Amino acid sequence: MTKFKTTLLAAAVAAAAFSAQAAEVTLYGSVSTGVLYQNTPSLTNPDGTTTDSTNSFSMESGFWGDSIWGITGEEDLGNGWTVGFTLENEFGSDTGKMAGADGGKIFDSQAYLSIGNDLVKFAFGNIGGLASAGGDFDLLVGFDPMEAFVGPAGLGAFASKDYASDNMAVAEITPLEGLKVSLMANAGDEDDKARWSDRNHYYGVGLSYENGPLALAGIAEMRKYDSQAGWGANDDTDSWTFTVAAAYDFEVVRPSFVYQHVSKSREFASEAVESSDAYNYDSFMLGATAPLGQGTLRATVQYVKGENEYDSKDEASATIFGLAYTYDMSKRTALYAGAYYSIGGDGLDKDLSTGETEYSGGMARTDYNSFGLGLGLVHTF
Repeated sequence: MTKFKTTLLAAAVAAAAFSAQAAEVTLYGSVSTGVLYQNTPSLTNPDGTTTDSTNSFSMESGFWGDSIWGITGEEDLGNGWTVGFTLENEFGSDTGKMAGADGGKIFDSQAYLSIGNDLVKFAFGNIGGLASAGGDFDLLVGFDPMEAFVGPAGLGAFASKDYASDNMAVAEITPLEGLKVSLMANAGDEDDKARWSDRNHYYGVGLSYENGPLALAGIAEMRKYDSQAGWGANDDTDSWTFTVAAAYDFEVVRPSFVYQHVSKSREFASEAVESSDAYNYDSFMLGATAPLGQGTLRATVQYVKGENEYDSKDEASATIFGLAYTYDMSKRTALYAGAYYSIGGDGLDKDLSTGETEYSGGMARTDYNSFGLGLGLVHTF
């Protein structure tokens, strides 16, 4: 080997060693695939027509937790400060397709840059809300025994689930061990609109506390709707969400409770509806996990009651039962089996033949009158 080549090799090794010391970059993710059976009963509509019952078998990605891949890294800046980043996207393990690609996003789940120390951390980017039950800054997911179980069993009664936004800024403050204060706001989730009032805005504040077996959380969030989105005369009506959660680990069983009140929400709606169709929701979840053999037994019951802000006769309710068992094959791999049963009431009832109107808050009757049973495998890396 020539002296020139030896020098180049030494320089490359030195550069690699310096990079390894300066920043740590990790590829991570999970692959979750299961087989799901679902049944929807026959539904009678207000006009007397009938929607036939359905039975389906399907392979589902993200059956227990999303199938994701991501890159995360951190650099030590000295004096206790670090800078880091996380880039993450969801994909279909049954198809290989990436979520969010159609919208031009290759990191749709979350993408942010952060800087902080032991007392405070700031992050900026595409980030999930404080009660979204997902992402690195959520305060709610640890209270849900069913986690991200497919169908409505995984916090399907809660309007705040899965909310995320671009242009988000977060501050996490840890003044005492176990206590965390979270502040979150976005600059609007529509970059193509110049006016501040023409964008949807999110603001949130949360407190979480963990001390041994005890875990508590309280979250307040506000959504200010886009005044140009076609929601009706009261477009700029603010929607408020208040969430409280508690859990205590008795070792043999860990019960948990979540309550959420949402005022003037359109979060269940899949498309723009008139402001006269804004709904108030009260959602409850009571759940528990218990170690059993080489795995964990999980159970939840949820109840949601919704009422039209402007028409008390337009209301709905649903009760959702969930039961699952996860068997740990290793630290990274688990088998899971689970089932859910959802029963709709009021405007989500199976029989609306005597009703004058069908509930229009965006909650599909097929989702809240259904049964699901599944088996799958999840591996994390």
